[in-house]
Amino acid sequence: MKKLLITALLLALARPSSAQNIGINANGAAPSASALLDIDVSALPAAAKRGLLIPRIALTSTIVAAPVVAPAASLLVYNTATAGVAPNNVVPGFYYWNGAAWTQMLAGVQGWTTLGNAGTTPTTNFLGTTDPQDFVIRTNNLERFRVLGANGRIGWGTVAPVAPIEVNSGALADAIYGHSTNVGGWLGRETNITFGIPLQNVLGAGVYANNPTAGYTSIFSQSSGAATVAASINYSDVWISSYNYVQNASALFNPPGTYSQLNVTNAALNGDQVALRSYSGRGITAGNPGFTIGSSATADAQNQDAIGVEGVAYSNTSTRAGGYFESFNFAGVSQAYAYVGTTVGGIARKITGTAAVAEIVPTENHGRIMLTCPESPEYWYQDYGTVQLVNGQAHVDLDPILKDIIMVNAEYPVRVFCTPVDMADFNGVAQMNRTATGFDLVELNGGAHSGTIDYQLIVKPKTGFGEGRFPQAPGPAWLKKEFEPAKARAANQPDPSKIFYWPGDPEAYGYDIDKVTPVGRRVPSGKNAGKFKVAEGVFMDHFPATKPSNGK
Repeated sequence: MKKLLITALLLALARPSSAQNIGINANGAAPSASALLDIDVSALPAAAKRGLLIPRIALTSTIVAAPVVAPAASLLVYNTATAGVAPNNVVPGFYYWNGAAWTQMLAGVQGWTTLGNAGTTPTTNFLGTTDPQDFVIRTNNLERFRVLGANGRIGWGTVAPVAPIEVNSGALADAIYGHSTNVGGWLGRETNITFGIPLQNVLGAGVYANNPTAGYTSIFSQSSGAATVAASINYSDVWISSYNYVQNASALFNPPGTYSQLNVTNAALNGDQVALRSYSGRGITAGNPGFTIGSSATADAQNQDAIGVEGVAYSNTSTRAGGYFESFNFAGVSQAYAYVGTTVGGIARKITGTAAVAEIVPTENHGRIMLTCPESPEYWYQDYGTVQLVNGQAHVDLDPILKDIIMVNAEYPVRVFCTPVDMADFNGVAQMNRTATGFDLVELNGGAHSGTIDYQLIVKPKTGFGEGRFPQAPGPAWLKKEFEPAKARAANQPDPSKIFYWPGDPEAYGYDIDKVTPVGRRVPSGKNAGKFKVAEGVFMDHFPATKPSNGK
């Protein structure tokens, strides 16, 4: 066989110089017309197939032609040496002369195939560039994304990303959509967003999240560990920084539009611990064109009872109030303060505060006038009536309702002030036989006039009975009891345990407070006192993030 191949090669070489191509094979077939050299081993036995052996040369550098002298462009060799200095060094492999230097074929690596690649090493095998040129991916011959060669930034829809990853979908499409099976969201949302009644429309959003599946939230922000900044910050210099909207069509649940909760677990923490705080600052800006309001609430219901602001406090201390209000001048001097719905000092009152209580009356002929309430060192009830004096005598029975809510004893009798009507020579009247149910009026000096007597009663209420005169008053809410100045201490320090209190409304009238408390409100008393009624039969010490089921 070897002799046959040699003979065929010699015959081919011996052909006249006018031959157009050469064929080397074992069956004498003519070479392909398109090839100058056609080597065909198909006729060789299966165990005797042979290949083409390219000349083996030890190169020294890609820019040194030697040991080849004046190589022609496209000359192919196999380099056997590892030599030279980067970037002109050479390693074993196929090289061709490009007219000025040796160029390694496939840069010494295998090409990436469309069927996948095996045996790769991440540190040496990769898709990309080894120079500062951008790396671009296209489909349909259109650029889809690129990696900048200068800094590695990745851009979709942009050739100049300004961040490690930038996606620019233009004005007609959403940019990035990420989702799991149950929840998802967009970055760069260009699709219109509609909500509410009446319908509101937002053209798009930088971040849009949607959670149609139970048990998931759209957005959750958290600061923990060594964090020193709020978990969520909203900022605007054009309109509202945070807008919350609940559309509630449920007949079972009353979710609030906004819910804030603060849990304090450190017993040593002092100061104001506020679940929801707002601040409106105008500072020293000149002029008085409007109103600076720290907080505003509105309840709008044509056919339902409405309360604009509600405050509830639960505490076993002597200072508790449903609300506290105080005003200062801009120098920080308190002008007046008031506790509302309070047991400050252990004494229950609807309003306790500095300055007077007044009524405003808009009169037509005298302008808007103010009437101020009288004040007293202790609590009294007043009642008024008229009685007919017959032959100098009359009897007055106390109103049965009034009789049940007052204290009458030797220290606090029924006090009466009388005025005769149309009896100019009347001798005056004495109060006689006063009891807890009534009293007699007798004309002085044996007088026997008959006519009308107007009277005023001053009686001691059961409410707060035992408090005494000039009881200790509270300071402003920000002044803790332990910092109270000695000069502010009153002589009368009432003992709350010795003061009369009426029973709570549910106890007085025997209704089920858990049943009548509306869904969404805190239960005022009973076994679930202080808990939110979040659904019928469901009571929790906080408003849950997840909508509860009835009875669960």
